[in-house]
Amino acid sequence: MIRKWLAVTALALVSIVLLNTSGCARDQKLESITLSPSQGFDFEGPFAAGQFTAYGNYIHPPETKDISSIVTWSINIQNFGTISSNGLVTYTRTDGCGSGEVTATFTNGNGSVVVGTAPVVGPKNSSAQCQ
Repeated sequence: MIRKWLAVTALALVSIVLLNTSGCARDQKLESITLSPSQGFDFEGPFAAGQFTAYGNYIHPPETKDISSIVTWSINIQNFGTISSNGLVTYTRTDGCGSGEVTATFTNGNGSVVVGTAPVVGPKNSSAQCQ
């Protein structure tokens, strides 16, 4: 009778270990980055600010999580504004012009680069004053 209980206990322990082990036995891999808000920001004037969040989309196992603190943030337009290390964009132009993209970049351990982007637009960008 004791042997039977030991066998059942051992089987239960092995089952728990196997259920908690990833099926593909690989490290989690970042596949893509999605920025939120995905439609970006239209800034109302100087010193207006907008907070972006970078979400990493992983496989092995599939998961989406906030990776804002581990990506490198940048803006691809000069003198548009500033961007903090956590994705806060502050519009600093006084002429109201300018548009571009905010980019969140992550380099995987194997050297591959994963990038996510979203647009940013100054308040007068569509007017003739910005031509």
